[in-house]
Formats: sequence, structure tokens, C-alpha cells
Amino acid sequence: MILLTSPLIMTINATNDNSIDSEYFIRKLIREYVNAMNKRSTENIISLFDEEGQFIDKTFNQEFSGIKELTNLYSSIFSMNNRLTFTAFPWKIEIEESNALVTCSWSLVSNYGVYNGVYWINTGKVSNEWKITEITAFITVVHRYHPPYTLLS
Repeated sequence: MILLTSPLIMTINATNDNSIDSEYFIRKLIREYVNAMNKRSTENIISLFDEEGQFIDKTFNQEFSGIKELTNLYSSIFSMNNRLTFTAFPWKIEIEESNALVTCSWSLVSNYGVYNGVYWINTGKVSNEWKITEITAFITVVHRYHPPYTLLS
């Protein structure tokens, strides 16, 4: 009986190892995105997208496609927010071969308020490396504050 179950256990472990490895690299990709946002590094963020990457803002019904539009999007976000803190927490990762869908809650603290929402991040393996193919963003809660209220640095 042990001889019959051993190969089955090894097969299950091998399958799980591949899934665990993929999940690790996808979570790492999300961490790199968060780090790039907090460093306000357009270059680092763009390097995480594939060449035809998209950002779809469902709240404002806007789409940004390709490296040039994504560069303009993130550059404008950073130029308008010299004080920016971003977090994202992946709570569901669905992996299917070389594609994955990540559902994240996120929070962005900007010069004018705190924005909370949900990201659906589609990823794909490009040349054995996980890349973002599309981010669909929803804002769920906005806490605004306006000048003259400022935070002391």
C-alpha cells in the first residue's frame, strides 16, 4: 500500500510545488509594484508590466494601454502627489498554467485624501517571468481632506 500511495503523494506535491512557486513569484510581483509605487518610480512600475499592459480605472471609466500611456499615467499620479503611500494586499490568487488573476485590496494615501479599493491584476508568464498584463481598479471608499489642513513632515 505504501508503494501505491507514494507516487501519488509525489505527484500531488509536484503539482503543489509548481503552484506554490508560481504563487510566490506572483506575490513577489505585487510586492515590487507596491515598492515602486512608494518610491514613486515610474520606471520600476513600467518594468513590471508586459509591453501591451493595461490599467483600467472603472471608477472614472478610463483605460491606459501600452508603455507610453502607462508611463504618462504613473508620472502624473506621482507629480500630483509628492506625499504618497500605497499598500496592496493580495487575498485571492487564481493560477491557471501561465496566467493568474490576483484580487487585492489596496489603499493610497495622497496629498488630498485616502483612497481604498480593489484591484484585479491579471498576470502572465513572459519569457519565464511573471508580468502584469492588466490592472482593473475600483475605488470603494474615499476619505478626503483639503488644504488648509496639512500634515507636518
